[in-house]
Amino acid sequence: MNLRQLRWPVVLASLAVTLAGLFGAGRLVRSQTVDQPLLTALSGLDGLSSYQVVQVGTVPEVEVHPAPGSNLREVYTEVDRQVRVILRGGQYEIKVTGNPTAELEQVAERLILFVHEAVATGAFSAMADRIADEAAAAGAEAHMAVDEQRVYLTVRQGDACAYRVVERPARPAAPAGGGIVP
Repeated sequence: MNLRQLRWPVVLASLAVTLAGLFGAGRLVRSQTVDQPLLTALSGLDGLSSYQVVQVGTVPEVEVHPAPGSNLREVYTEVDRQVRVILRGGQYEIKVTGNPTAELEQVAERLILFVHEAVATGAFSAMADRIADEAAAAGAEAHMAVDEQRVYLTVRQGDACAYRVVERPARPAAPAGGGIVP
């Protein structure tokens, strides 16, 4: 076959139409299997003021804004459970947004240092005391919650609110027969 005798405009047009069709089909499948089910699941959750699913590269980012007075741990845990079920083990990121003032944002950034220290050392009761003292000194109110997977921090000052969620490292599993891990 002689390549010079091919009708290149027709070949290139066919290639462009095929690629556009494949790209469109991929977007349609994603919309029907991921985006719509996520939005439907999140719309039914109590404690959420607003939510949004944003595609950042290949990893979906779920932005949630808890309703005033809601429990951050309960909201985050339920959002995480719903997203995990829909994405079937795929990667995702949950981002919790609030409405902090610049001053409250600085307070939250200072308090998160105590959270990271407690995650590293395991001294959660000391963390709670230090955070309460620091927040009170700044004229804010802080609420913490800890579970096996994360530490949740809510800082309020008037109507402004800042949220932070810190993942805890996974603990190694105990040996099957008991005893000391080398």
